[in-house]
Amino acid sequence: MKHSFIDKYGNLESPLHRLDPRIKLAGAFSFIFIIVSEPRGVVCPFIFYSLIIAGLLLISRIPPRFVFSRCLIVSPFILISAIFFPLSAMLSGDFQGFSAYQEEYRSALTIVLKAFSSIILLTLLISTEKFHNLLMALRKLKMPRLLGIISALMYRYIFILTDEAMRTTMARDSRTPGRLNMSKFKVYGNQSAMIFLRSMDRSQIIYNSMLSRGFTGEFPVMQKFPLKGKDFIFPVIFIFILLAIRLTNSDIYCFIF
Repeated sequence: MKHSFIDKYGNLESPLHRLDPRIKLAGAFSFIFIIVSEPRGVVCPFIFYSLIIAGLLLISRIPPRFVFSRCLIVSPFILISAIFFPLSAMLSGDFQGFSAYQEEYRSALTIVLKAFSSIILLTLLISTEKFHNLLMALRKLKMPRLLGIISALMYRYIFILTDEAMRTTMARDSRTPGRLNMSKFKVYGNQSAMIFLRSMDRSQIIYNSMLSRGFTGEFPVMQKFPLKGKDFIFPVIFIFILLAIRLTNSDIYCFIF
């Protein structure tokens, strides 16, 4: 069965791929924190943030279509949040015209910009590094051990669930060609139950196989990532630029553009 991995572009060769995963984690979450900390209704700094994100996307060699598809998945939730923000302000009092709610519109726009910027940064983070390396980096950054083991097992076992879903769908299509003559809810309900039952059986077999091979709750680290002094140059410069944009008066941005 062919599966779609969340880190399927992790083997590409680019400056972002060569960075230490701990550096990428620190840089990505720092960037997201700075973006989210922007005051409500301030739009102009996002011009610079967008240019930086576009530059990172360009040097990462990740296909823009892939990033766009990830943004498209969460776009309904983001747009609904943005739409209901000015709408709630209108419903809370007497409607005085659209010009009176300009601040609410700007706040709604910042919600969209913050959300999509964060989604793109997280997509770049996951797509420029293998998932098990990110988990290793999080463990090095003192993530709880149990949380790391659960995340690693979930990532591996999700493919069992996907594989069984594909197998049962293929079996259903071969037995019921064309339109379904019975209730779709009953057919899909039975298929869902079969997926979970078969996945539980396979996951138990796999887990017993892991135990027989000496699994103790820790996954072996196949690759070492020694930090060197030069590895800190990029994150320091990067975070300094972001802080300069964040702390500079937004009126200057509006004046420039």
